[in-house]
Amino acid sequence: MFCCKAFVNAQEGPIPVFPASSFNKDQADNMLNNGTAILQGVVAKKKKNPDNTYLGIVVTLFPCTSYFDEWYELNKKNKKGKTLAMMSPEAYSYRIVTKASDKDGTFGFRNLRPGRYYLQTMVRQGKMQEMWNQIGTSMSVGYNIYGQAVTSYSRPIYEDFKLFYETQDLVKTLVEITSEGQTVNVKL
Repeated sequence: MFCCKAFVNAQEGPIPVFPASSFNKDQADNMLNNGTAILQGVVAKKKKNPDNTYLGIVVTLFPCTSYFDEWYELNKKNKKGKTLAMMSPEAYSYRIVTKASDKDGTFGFRNLRPGRYYLQTMVRQGKMQEMWNQIGTSMSVGYNIYGQAVTSYSRPIYEDFKLFYETQDLVKTLVEITSEGQTVNVKL
């Protein structure tokens, strides 16, 4: 009788991890409401492709509560993609989302209280790369005066083409508002 045991690794993707502390909704709500500070900014264009338009790009703002700070540290620790820092649905709901109001990527948030805030956006850009594709070879033969082949070499034949593709980059930053009524400018 032949017996075989097989072990299968059940974990294929990253392991989800949550902050250990509990989310304080009063602290988050206090930061996002009834303030007089303004946070305004622009999504910076990449120099390689200045023609991209950022009209309608979504910018998300999270208040940096102690729960969020722990989530942020979990994200920084994940260098090899083994874990995925997650927020509770309640914590994730305490965010403000806005869209860029013009093609240059201008955005703004109003009625904020002093404190630290995390901003993020996904920047999609169309890119083009010129490439060469070998489509064949050309054989050259050198003959002496008697008609005998004395040298030969092959040379590749290339065709140029343009490859168009799109990239998506997560752009993020931490911003601090220090006083009521302050206007903070930021470049993402």
